[in-house]
Amino acid sequence: MLQMKKTSHNLRFSIWIDSRIAIILKVGPDGNKELKIIESDNSRRERFNGEGTNKTGLFGTYQAPDDKVQHRWNNHHINYLKKVADELINVNALLILGSGDTRYELQNIISKGRHHNGIWIENKSMKKITPRELELETEKHFNMSFS
Repeated sequence: MLQMKKTSHNLRFSIWIDSRIAIILKVGPDGNKELKIIESDNSRRERFNGEGTNKTGLFGTYQAPDDKVQHRWNNHHINYLKKVADELINVNALLILGSGDTRYELQNIISKGRHHNGIWIENKSMKKITPRELELETEKHFNMSFS
């Protein structure tokens, strides 16, 4: 009779994420849990009024100044999502919670990564929650009981 060796690939993760903060809960096969909070480098997204004549251009090309700010914000946002995805090491099942499009953007980055191939991902909409509420939601979703 063959015995299979235990692997650490039985980890379950739950993440609550929005554009400014990510709360990551890692639950091991033995029920041990680790909580990590990652904050984005971005401040609140700036909203600009429509500018019709106040544009800068060079050699006949025009780009609104707010486009440069938006481009910088997008780059910081992608780096933030990659930093969150890098925390998911040896994941088996993943629950992504959040209130906006950031959870779908994170899911796309994870599904494109070769290190996260074949994991089970579920994506749900949820209002802002505390770390304790994330533990309770994880327990309910994965049918676990934490001590």
